Amino acid sequence: MRLARHVRDEGPIDPTCACEACRTVSRAYVRHLSVAGEMLGAQLTSLHNLHFYLDLMAQARTHIAAGDYTAWAATRIEAIEAGEGA
Repeated sequence: MRLARHVRDEGPIDPTCACEACRTVSRAYVRHLSVAGEMLGAQLTSLHNLHFYLDLMAQARTHIAAGDYTAWAATRIEAIEAGEGA
């Protein structure tokens, strides 16, 4: 988030995420907070990261129960590596 390319980026941290940080603030704002050393930047980033991992684990549990975890995991890893929903 500290990269210069986010200076004017009004999009959410992750467009596919439904966390409070992604719904309410822009990448530019989070970058500004981070560069300025404001704790809120770290808090918003942490909120997003926790939401991401909690959602990822919920999806994994669902796919384990459905018996198709291996296929789902391979697809999910490819998507994350491609920068989709990470």
